[in-house]
Amino acid sequence: MGRPSHPEMILIFRGTHQVLSAEKHLKKAGVPMRLIPAPKWVTSDCGLAIRIHEGDRGRARAALSAAKILPISAHLLREKGGYETVAF
Repeated sequence: MGRPSHPEMILIFRGTHQVLSAEKHLKKAGVPMRLIPAPKWVTSDCGLAIRIHEGDRGRARAALSAAKILPISAHLLREKGGYETVAF
């Protein structure tokens, strides 16, 4: 399996309720996303995370800001593998 054609971001939230609420607001705003198991290298009180394309960061931030639900961290997939913590 090759690398995705669009850079991916992983959004980490404080808990299950928050990640499920974020999922609802992103879907409502038409932001393509996927609910995924939280990566093991991320410490989170929740076992879930949201994956989006990096190009959708602005729309995702607008939708989540309006709902007052922001991730506690965001991570961008590096070209050579691994993730880099970035500002959301």
